[in-house]
Amino acid sequence: MRFALLSIVNLRDIPFISLLIYETDERGVSKLIGEIAKPYDDVIKLLDDLYAYEINELQTDSKEIYRDLMSVQYPVIYRREVEGPRNHVTRNEEMLVEIFELDKQDEQPVPVIPKWRLLFIDKLEKVIQILKTKGIKTHDN
Repeated sequence: MRFALLSIVNLRDIPFISLLIYETDERGVSKLIGEIAKPYDDVIKLLDDLYAYEINELQTDSKEIYRDLMSVQYPVIYRREVEGPRNHVTRNEEMLVEIFELDKQDEQPVPVIPKWRLLFIDKLEKVIQILKTKGIKTHDN
């Protein structure tokens, strides 16, 4: 029998699924056989993964996931805290940031100013400089 622990962990403001998969042998001894961490898209893709990994039971600390899986009658248990999956993401944070290029999402492209605007700005700056050096005459002078 296979069971899994699942948590949703925010990593750089992106929700990540952290899934630890265990297999129980005929003596009742469970061993960790897989650790998965990836961005969370929707419950449909999560269900695809759960069926692909042949997980018979899931334990989660996410109320959202619990409700969604209960609505499709997937065997799920809600637990207040599931520490293993959270620690998995924390331990591998640097690797996940690099693999999923989370730093590159923060970088904004530098705006390119057209040449005609640069020329126009240059001419306006020259006019401003002339006005500052010669002064502006007012009616009071």
